[in-house]
Amino acid sequence: MLNLKIGELRKKHNLTQQELGDILSVSYQTISKWENGIVLPDITMLPKLSRYFGVSTDALLGLVPLEEEYKPSNSGTKEYWADRVAYLKRTRASMWNYDYLEFLIQRVWQIEQPVNILDLGCGYGALGLMLLPFLPKGSRYTGVDFSEEMLAEARQIYATEDYPVEFILEDILAFSSSVQYDLVISQAVLRHVNNAEDYLQKMIALAKPDGLIVSMECNREFEADGLYLSGMDYASLCEHPGLSKLWQTELSKQNRDYSVAMKIPHYMKKYGLQNIACRMNDRVNFMEPEQEDYAENLLNTIQADHWTAEKTKEEFEQDISYFMNHGMSRGEAEDYCNQQNGIVRYLKEHAGAVAMTKFGGIMISYGWKL
Repeated sequence: MLNLKIGELRKKHNLTQQELGDILSVSYQTISKWENGIVLPDITMLPKLSRYFGVSTDALLGLVPLEEEYKPSNSGTKEYWADRVAYLKRTRASMWNYDYLEFLIQRVWQIEQPVNILDLGCGYGALGLMLLPFLPKGSRYTGVDFSEEMLAEARQIYATEDYPVEFILEDILAFSSSVQYDLVISQAVLRHVNNAEDYLQKMIALAKPDGLIVSMECNREFEADGLYLSGMDYASLCEHPGLSKLWQTELSKQNRDYSVAMKIPHYMKKYGLQNIACRMNDRVNFMEPEQEDYAENLLNTIQADHWTAEKTKEEFEQDISYFMNHGMSRGEAEDYCNQQNGIVRYLKEHAGAVAMTKFGGIMISYGWKL
């Protein structure tokens, strides 16, 4: 016996019968009859319903469960980062204004004596390369990461630098040390992991009394609104109802928090840090053709944001399947994929003449351990 799920799916997507009828070009009375089992949809309507709600026809007809097993994001795993050294380099190339890092170290945190730094989730050591020139001579840098590939790159880079450094291959939560550190820092780590509070507690545990804990994280809402391409409609670039659903799904299903940057100061307070404060990274990337480093900066951005080529039909469907599994409707997933393909087309059509403003939305939260 068939057990149509149209009403259940409609309510799940917050649609009235009239709204669903308008989408399918039928009356709301027809929708009501389908939902109440008075009549069945025409067979030609089933693919439309399945496609719109992002479920199989069998699920629509009640022959299999509606809920597909959730496939968690794997961006907090070492497998995910194994082949992303080049990606990380591209994203770090335009993340900071060095004079602002100098200002934080010397004026805000007032670091006047050599410090022992621990960088958790260090990648290839990008943060150390930026911080060490501004820190007092004799400061020591230790980086911890679970990616062998990242640390191999770090060791190669630092082999030509005259800084006392150490790199340790270990998962952050499993890492232990007899040393307590003056400064424990992480950059773009907590946004990728599940249970970010556990990682922050680990940072605090590894700091010495009076040690400084610093977390630099992106808020996805800020980032999603932080793109303007001259000649494209800014409002349409900022539209992301599907992403909002994806973020909420990942938060509820695996505790991967898109908004963790906003919450970190509150977690710091919860776990006993003192003199907590929060700042924004001042870097906003403006690119236009007359700039000397325009081509390099634009290429870094295009590659980092995966705008090098339009998705093939197969890739398009793979992305849609993933997005739907993470809370989007079929329509929202298609809209987002079409938006990204539209950016790729625009960049190609205006090659050499693209002007762009891009803001990463990095929040810098810090506090001192008692």
